[in-house]
Amino acid sequence: MEKNPKLYWPDEKHHGFRPQPGVMQLWFHDGIFTNGYSMQLMFHTAPAKSSIWLDVCEPDGKLTNVVTFFDTDTITAKTEYCDVKMGDNYVFGKFPKYEMHFRHENMGADFVYECLTQPIFEPPDGVYQGREQGPPTPLYFGYAVRPRCRVTGKLIIDGKEIPVEGEGYGDHEWKYAPPGEFQHHCWSWGKVYLPQHTFVWWDAVLNPTFGFQRCKWLWSLSGDKLFEYSNRAGMYVELIDLELTESGASLPKKIVLSIDEPRIQGTATYSVKHIVKNVPIDAFGSFKIDPEKWRGLRHYARFISECHSDFEIDGKRIVADSMESHEVGL
Repeated sequence: MEKNPKLYWPDEKHHGFRPQPGVMQLWFHDGIFTNGYSMQLMFHTAPAKSSIWLDVCEPDGKLTNVVTFFDTDTITAKTEYCDVKMGDNYVFGKFPKYEMHFRHENMGADFVYECLTQPIFEPPDGVYQGREQGPPTPLYFGYAVRPRCRVTGKLIIDGKEIPVEGEGYGDHEWKYAPPGEFQHHCWSWGKVYLPQHTFVWWDAVLNPTFGFQRCKWLWSLSGDKLFEYSNRAGMYVELIDLELTESGASLPKKIVLSIDEPRIQGTATYSVKHIVKNVPIDAFGSFKIDPEKWRGLRHYARFISECHSDFEIDGKRIVADSMESHEVGL
């Protein structure tokens, strides 16, 4: 029996600003485009400083990374729906259409995201770890997702406008935690865009507050509707051919996702083409790591990979190749 897709459909407020004091949150979007470009654009708010991050990967692998900072008390944002402004930059919209605009010196981006699937969250409030509703836990994490969107717009690199179109992903994340604490000990995250199906998966080991609990989230959509969801999925992620990078992190050249669920069996094999982000976790500015006390997560890396999928879904074999973005925290 399929899940009830309406139960997992977030209200517009779940894409809006969370007003609770001390909450760090971000609005993240990525895109892989038909001309070979890809990008990640993130609006990030934190109690002290807020920021916008733009990462662009050109077809030949050349990377451009831009970050600009703002005083948090100068930001305006609505709680009822997605409408966040930092200076002249913004992310704005209501289902099924979202727009974003960013400029910094001779760099920038303008995008329109049109949802190809329903949005998703974990009911009743989008909080996956801990508890935001009273009585709140000392650490909680919430997440409202737009799994698959049609993306159109332009990138601006060194003053040159580059029209783009393709597909991408968007989410709103919010987190409350004591200074220096992150909700995960380590994780792998990714998605698979098949011709008629969409998977978003997330394999995580939670931090000591949650007893290093293992969680495996899998969202499965057929067409534009959710048909399966589990936070204890029969799902296994293998990192293969680890290689020590200049950053000091050992990163995989290949990742194999295996799914063994009643309605979905098979694999997606990600062969890394470009490493588009590879930074210590404290580079984000919100985590002050004491090397003597900190355990686990130290590096964040994001990839663009060639993905070969071979699945059986409801008894039908589906084989496909796609370009996908995915990430690890190690």
